[in-house]
Amino acid sequence: MNIVPLNFLSISYVSFKKSKFIIFPIPYEGTVTGNSGTKFAPLSIIYSSRNFELYDEELGFEPYEIGIKTEEEIEPDFSSPEKMIKKIEKVALYYLKNKKFVIGIGGEHSITLGLFKAHKKYFNDLNYICLDAHSDLRKKYNGTKFSHACVNRRIYEEKCNVYILGVRSISKEEIDFLKETEKIKVYYAYQMKKEKWQEKIVENILPGKYYLSIDVDFFDPSLIPETGTPEPGGFFWNETLEFLKNLILRKDIEICGFDVVELAPTKIFTPSSLISAKLIYKIIGNLVGKWKNLKF
Repeated sequence: MNIVPLNFLSISYVSFKKSKFIIFPIPYEGTVTGNSGTKFAPLSIIYSSRNFELYDEELGFEPYEIGIKTEEEIEPDFSSPEKMIKKIEKVALYYLKNKKFVIGIGGEHSITLGLFKAHKKYFNDLNYICLDAHSDLRKKYNGTKFSHACVNRRIYEEKCNVYILGVRSISKEEIDFLKETEKIKVYYAYQMKKEKWQEKIVENILPGKYYLSIDVDFFDPSLIPETGTPEPGGFFWNETLEFLKNLILRKDIEICGFDVVELAPTKIFTPSSLISAKLIYKIIGNLVGKWKNLKF
């Protein structure tokens, strides 16, 4: 009997050499507030991904054929969030130096800093786009400046343009900080919903290389309820995919890496985990379609 490996999409083993995409599972949960469980997200997303078809009816091909390799989970370092971030950076940089496209699966949002720092070292002039219900711009939170609530502030300090979309929860401290800089653009959910945001925001983003981070609480809790700090008034599947497609296909923007974070599944297979897995595969498909110069 053939045993199907616990790989993303349950695809057969792909060698490191032949792979284009690396699925990098990061089951870290060190500064979580609200519901716990983000440490189980990588396993749940990978397991749940075996429950949908590999053919993409919109794109007209099977994106996985380009080569997707699922790496083993990184072992968390719970001694401090800063040490874990450095560990993530080191591993991600190894993949990048081997010319792989890295997809981080969290885990809490603090992991994004390690992933971004690795990409910034490799791509140099790199900027940042984040889909998130929270601005995550606090200077310090619960005794550490490496909290998930501070991740976008730390990334801003890496000297890059920062775009944060979908915010519907922000502190007075963060509002005051935003008055001090023009390098961070926050799009609030109530503003986005008044206009054709899927097109307008993409048009307003400066050309260049970008790292993309998707906190699943960007979505409305009716779509993805299993997250640590859900916020009402979020976004839905079709509008989000339309934005991501517009972003990826824009000729003068290059997405160099991305992550999906803050899922807190209650069991190994859940609708929230399947949707998160499908989101990853749709982004892969759009990237492959762009590289192949396909029209869709």
